[in-house]
Amino acid sequence: MDSIISIDIEILNNILEKSYRKKQIDHFLYKKATLSFDFMYNLPKDIRELLKNKFKILSLKLEKESKSIDGTIKFLFRLDDDNFIESVYLKDINNRITFCISSQVGCRMGCIFCKTGEMGFKRNLTVSEIVSQVLYMFSIMKSDSDVIDTSFNIVFMGMGEPLDNFDNVVEAIKIFIDKEKFGLSQNRITISTCGIIDKIIPLTEKFPNINIALSLITANQEKRDKIMPISKKFSIYDIVTILKEYYNRRKNRITLEYVMIKDFNIGKDDIELLRKFKKEIFHINLIPLNFESEFCKKPSENEIKYFYKVLLKKGFIVTIRYKRGEDINGACGMLFSKEHFT
Repeated sequence: MDSIISIDIEILNNILEKSYRKKQIDHFLYKKATLSFDFMYNLPKDIRELLKNKFKILSLKLEKESKSIDGTIKFLFRLDDDNFIESVYLKDINNRITFCISSQVGCRMGCIFCKTGEMGFKRNLTVSEIVSQVLYMFSIMKSDSDVIDTSFNIVFMGMGEPLDNFDNVVEAIKIFIDKEKFGLSQNRITISTCGIIDKIIPLTEKFPNINIALSLITANQEKRDKIMPISKKFSIYDIVTILKEYYNRRKNRITLEYVMIKDFNIGKDDIELLRKFKKEIFHINLIPLNFESEFCKKPSENEIKYFYKVLLKKGFIVTIRYKRGEDINGACGMLFSKEHFT
């Protein structure tokens, strides 16, 4: 059974006979987060029954929900082919909501500091599977009595490399920004990439105000080659060149995600190499390592603060992004559920 999210408008209009029915359905889905046709009360009963018999709303089912002591919620979703993905619902102290969503089952990038990379790549998510994550978490947000502002942010920072699933991600973003649907501003959406930089300009030509976050990790080419296979295809020089071009189009700072790894990328030489990333263009987001392995260890709190303070003194715009949802394996780089991905 197909998800109504991905049904062609003309086909749906032919089935429903009256074109305004589609707008009624969209209103229930994307404005009210109604996840059952039974509750679309301004549709005639026969139309609701028709929809139930022909379509489903979501292209996934909740398998498990895990709630952190800090309020973060991680969702394990089962897809129709019995693959699994994870998504994360984040609420900060000001009740600002962010949905961290996945774009692939697994990931082919193989970054050794990221747990998802251990899964390897299984497949791209469809448009309806990407949108279904947001719809589900939107329904959670709508039911949260503490949340007054119904606006939210979307970050493609879950499982997978979004620019490796370019076409489906683009179509999902169109749904997110459609005024008849979610109606999000482009600047509420962030695409995080490990470095598929040849897709950045095509993406930003379609969505000029979308946010780009690059997983830099290190500005040392040799080091980056060791931990991020994509670096062998796109060099630091390539990255700087394309991101400057992007900045010149938008004039808004680009985020550099810098996962801090002990005895690897937090020395004085690493700071010096960051100078090639101009301070007026880039904002450095320091992320203390969440996923440890035999190759990557967490730095101490003192090491984190020292590196941060030195960058500040050098004039960089820098923040430390402390972990959210670590106790439920929901923090950055930790999305992987061993019992479901064997």
